[in-house]
Amino acid sequence: MKTKILCLLGLAALVCSCVPSVNPFYTPADVITDARLVGAWSEKGDGPAEWSFQATETNSYIVTIVDGKNGAAGEFDGHLFKLGQEKFLDITPTEHSYLTSNQCSIVKCSLIPGHLVLRVSQFEPTLHLAFCDGDWVKTYLQDHPTEIAHSAGKESPVFTADTADLQKFVLAHLGKGELFSDGMDLHRLPK
Repeated sequence: MKTKILCLLGLAALVCSCVPSVNPFYTPADVITDARLVGAWSEKGDGPAEWSFQATETNSYIVTIVDGKNGAAGEFDGHLFKLGQEKFLDITPTEHSYLTSNQCSIVKCSLIPGHLVLRVSQFEPTLHLAFCDGDWVKTYLQDHPTEIAHSAGKESPVFTADTADLQKFVLAHLGKGELFSDGMDLHRLPK
């Protein structure tokens, strides 16, 4: 069973440059909420993606992402959390299909369903989110293979570390040009 899961993780990592994790990046004690996150947001540019965040009664968010180029959509369970002074968002798909092509690429990235972490550096005037830089992670782990537990796929690794080790790794690599990409700015859509 473990081999089958690792094979699926490897396949998921091949689909995009995101780096999924078997375990969450947060503990219940790390979870926070922020009313500024709730609502609909959009990227600027050609075929922008639209993101929406709906608060739930369980201190989580229903995150819906729609690809503006092809209309493919994905729904995620999201947890906003804080480590030190930094804020992050852990998302996992709520459902997915291995054979359909009408899902956004971010869902395909975590077919396990895996946890993806985004850095949240601001809420206003734009929502700034940054995914893990898959190329940086792959190169770094090739040079430092024992720093954090992972499965090294051909194209991209999958984190297999426990939550405490994931958090240490994230906090140790917050510098520019490290774990997180430059990110994207999302603009709030009118209600």
